[in-house]
Amino acid sequence: QINVLQAKKKFEILDAMLSFMHAQYTFFQQGYSLLHELDPYMKKLATELDQLVIDSAVEKREMEHKHALIQQRSHFPPLQDFSYDDSKVEFNVDAPNGVVMEGYLFKRASNAFKTWNRRWFSIQNSQLVYQKKLKDVLTVVVEDLRLCTVKPCEDIERRFCFEVVSPTKSCMLQADSEKLRQAWIQAVQASIASAYRESPDSYYIE
Repeated sequence: QINVLQAKKKFEILDAMLSFMHAQYTFFQQGYSLLHELDPYMKKLATELDQLVIDSAVEKREMEHKHALIQQRSHFPPLQDFSYDDSKVEFNVDAPNGVVMEGYLFKRASNAFKTWNRRWFSIQNSQLVYQKKLKDVLTVVVEDLRLCTVKPCEDIERRFCFEVVSPTKSCMLQADSEKLRQAWIQAVQASIASAYRESPDSYYIE
């Protein structure tokens, strides 16, 4: 009986091994069939991936080139003036709403870091004011333009800068182009002259 049991056990082990090998064969065969069906799609995806890599490299080079140009425009004056705004720039000291000129300017902060922030500036009611956003409360930079002078600044790390100086403080500003800088300087000067014409007597009495 022991010999019979040992002989039977040998057959059972062999049968189990054979069943396992068949299961492995079936598993890998089905896997091969499924992946074989995906082969055309994977080849197509590989082609698209190659094109995406090329497009990404081109876009990266273009962005680096644009970034270099922006840094060059901000810090190094080229041989010719590249203006961001070629449109006609005008100001009106007799504007019905009292706004002589308005637009975006960069303002250098008076803190230790001397950071530059983009703000919406306007000249109105003989004052120079700005807003962080169009609906924010006006912040007065200069209360009376008649007490101020304005001058362009060339000895600075940025281009298109000008300074508005009052008896108590000064404000360093940067325009987006040389044309805009000249327009803002002329607008401030015209507003100073207009303020003197409007109330010269009361000013000198004060």
